[in-house]
Amino acid sequence: MKIAILNYSGNVGKTTIARDVFSYRLPNYELINIESVNNDGKESVVIRGEEGDKLYTEIILNDDLILDIGSSNLESFFRTTQKESEIIDSMDVFIIPVTPEKKQQQDTIKTLIDLIKMKVKPSAIHIIFNQVIDDPMVSADEVFDVIIEGAKKTKVNANLKNMIFKHDLYNYGQTLAEMASDVDYRIKMEEAKAAGESAKAREYAQKYVRQRKIKKLDETYQAIFDSVGVK
Repeated sequence: MKIAILNYSGNVGKTTIARDVFSYRLPNYELINIESVNNDGKESVVIRGEEGDKLYTEIILNDDLILDIGSSNLESFFRTTQKESEIIDSMDVFIIPVTPEKKQQQDTIKTLIDLIKMKVKPSAIHIIFNQVIDDPMVSADEVFDVIIEGAKKTKVNANLKNMIFKHDLYNYGQTLAEMASDVDYRIKMEEAKAAGESAKAREYAQKYVRQRKIKKLDETYQAIFDSVGVK
């Protein structure tokens, strides 16, 4: 299966989603970053958007791959696919992350429309609502009104269950794989308390809280992964 993560807008979480929602769960898939600059050094292959022959080679070489397409290279990617229609035709799933800002929503609608113009089936397109503030006073329908309306017009399913709430877990630049840990910090905290090491006990308590947040985030990612139906 071939998966593309894309949006005309930057800073919507494409690379994080490509890496931690999909590549983390599909370790045998080739992860290809289409970007002018390799931002975090964790991608397997880096291709510039205008390097059509290199991209085409990877598409036909790999049965299973994930394309992380940088916003500044999306137009070049689309131009390449117009020359070689097999590139877009061979993609099975298109993931479009979007954040609450109106500009990002408008850019997302443009991305949807351009994909539909290129004969991509609406059922192959999945929107992920990212960096959403968890506010019970404001409904997701209100926050993403532009997207919901645009999705209706393009017949793309805007599943609001595919939602990632805003969090601070990536503040230290780690990937999900780097953050995940099986260490039982609750037990370590109790041991430190019993030994009279209050500072160490507090440190373990903080790590336990963070560990729980990481686990919950991973569960959210897994639910989105399952919803998209990647095999």
